[in-house]
Amino acid sequence: MTQADLIAAALARRGVERCYGLPGGEVVALIEGCRRQGIDFHLVGHEASAAFMAATEGRITGRPGVCVTTLGPGAMNLATGLAHAYLDREPVLAFSATLATTTDPGYTHQRLPLADLMRGITKHSAVLDGRGTAEQVEAAMTLACAGRPGPVFLALPSDIARQEAAGAGTGAPDTPGPRGVSEERTLDSIERAAQLIAAAARPLVIVGLGADPRRVGPALAPFLDAGRFPFVTTPKSKGIVSEEHPRWMGVAGGMAGDAQMRRLVDDADLLIAVGFDPVECDSEWFVGRRVLAIDQVGVGEGGYRPAVEVRGDPAEILALLARRVGATSGWDAGVLQRHKDAMHAITGPHPSDTGLSPAEVVQALRDALPRDGVLTCDVGSHKLLLGQLWKTYAPLTFFMSNGLSSMGFGLPAAAAAQICFPQRAVCCVVGDGGMLMTLHMLEYLRRLRLPVVTVVFTDHSLSLIRLAQERQGFPPTGVDFRAPAFAAAAQGFGIEARRVASIGELSRAFAAALESREPWLLDVPVDAREYAAQM
Repeated sequence: MTQADLIAAALARRGVERCYGLPGGEVVALIEGCRRQGIDFHLVGHEASAAFMAATEGRITGRPGVCVTTLGPGAMNLATGLAHAYLDREPVLAFSATLATTTDPGYTHQRLPLADLMRGITKHSAVLDGRGTAEQVEAAMTLACAGRPGPVFLALPSDIARQEAAGAGTGAPDTPGPRGVSEERTLDSIERAAQLIAAAARPLVIVGLGADPRRVGPALAPFLDAGRFPFVTTPKSKGIVSEEHPRWMGVAGGMAGDAQMRRLVDDADLLIAVGFDPVECDSEWFVGRRVLAIDQVGVGEGGYRPAVEVRGDPAEILALLARRVGATSGWDAGVLQRHKDAMHAITGPHPSDTGLSPAEVVQALRDALPRDGVLTCDVGSHKLLLGQLWKTYAPLTFFMSNGLSSMGFGLPAAAAAQICFPQRAVCCVVGDGGMLMTLHMLEYLRRLRLPVVTVVFTDHSLSLIRLAQERQGFPPTGVDFRAPAFAAAAQGFGIEARRVASIGELSRAFAAALESREPWLLDVPVDAREYAAQM
């Protein structure tokens, strides 16, 4: 048994069924080891996409997604996806080849200090040396999920990969376990939290990406009902409680209608932050506020200093608090309804004679996609609209890159979601700029016959940057381009595709795409001018 076999066996023991990546001569031993263990290797067109897919699988399953690539440019291309996993708190285990340990120091071809380079965007980064390999892999899998989830990077020298397995464990990363609520100091903080809530006239619950939907979701609704609290979510926690809930007030953290959302937050005299992580916010509206933070880990840093922090299992904490709080919310029902009405007016469609209304397109897609269907979105103006407007009914049905906000995320995430949810409908909304970055994913979708429906918002511009230039009084520079005929390009990959010219045509084509259970692409010309009013 080789070191590569040890790694593959450790992954199999942890339930890993597949890994994503691109091969290289230096990493084929690891790929072969995975094959022997029944772990499929999924070839994708770019290493960043492999990491995005691993991160999405990690978020869905709660187990680290795995990606594998070669040394040099392969590892460097991986970095964007690992940075996403790091800032969006998604568990990933990434392997890269590196030069053989016997390589002469004067040999500089593709020589990079990979472990050092990855250290700033991972929870742990190391070069495997052939000692305690299985233990290091097991520990890395645990660490990726512990506390604040994130990526772990292990570099594998090509000669170590083929080396006969031997040696004792060494250098395993620390693996802190979850904290319970039975500690005396945690129980004390629960009492202080209950007192803080009782003293508040207008408490507002904000739920963030640190709230695990598998555990926190079932405990959150009873807590909300016990206190009759209005609540908002951040984009990464959409659907943790159905957005049909009468006291759901919208999405905070920089999406469409952000100014109105801030007015609601400003009216609150206490923010009850459940799994709230400032990494999702593009401004510091949470700084200086009176905050009760409930989370597995402490997130207070810089100017963000919660008045009370209750650390432990948020599901247990919420259950304990639900028994201690009464229906004391002093919010005026009229204030909350006026907020909802204002948000509806802001995010709704605006008349246009050039292209389709992005808001109307979003609503047409939402009307057709099943309630348990999955929506992934790329980054751009459409992301801010979808983050606010897309009605989400269940957890783990809406995915975006928000901590890093990286273009190129949407389509790889949709592919991974379709693999994890093979019976569900999956749709990806991507701008024409993001689609240019991920055209290679169409080959992957066709090869695996994944029935993802890709909807391209085509406006021939990086419209979010264009809006920023216009707001600052600058002429549009470096943002406009001529988008290709995406439908024709998709057909070249062997994928059914249409360019639509009306909402009715879009609805019919989208319904046909969902019915076919085959990969489809819809090219939708939209009028980007609508975004200005919505943002």
